[in-house]
Amino acid sequence: MSVTQLATAPDEELAVENLPSYRVLVVDDNEASARTILWTMEMLGHTAQMAHDGETAIALAKSFHPDVVFLDIGIPLMNGYEICEAMRLEPTLQNTVFIAQTGWGQKEHRERSKEAGFDHHLVKPLNIEVLQNILSLLDKERL
Repeated sequence: MSVTQLATAPDEELAVENLPSYRVLVVDDNEASARTILWTMEMLGHTAQMAHDGETAIALAKSFHPDVVFLDIGIPLMNGYEICEAMRLEPTLQNTVFIAQTGWGQKEHRERSKEAGFDHHLVKPLNIEVLQNILSLLDKERL
């Protein structure tokens, strides 16, 4: 497992129709940010749900069984690292891909993401081509 920052070339064409449909959980205390990612995932053909705090996110993940979790790090009370660590303990989430989506992009944040169990670390604002690239890699790597 590696924490990565993916990029795509400006002229690279990413075909939405070739991607499988995933269950995506978006966790962010900023409702506008969460809703934007949720709408983007739905636009790309995925089923998405969102939560704004750790307790709700963990409960929702247990019933929703997401394939992918987009998780903000800077959430009050229970931060994204703690949420990821707690979700990684759930047997039904063992194959879930965790993506940190945060404003924190320094080396120590990326290292802490990896330690917490994140598969990818993306710095906000998220780029739709990067999201598509990660999702296309999921099909090849794990699902």
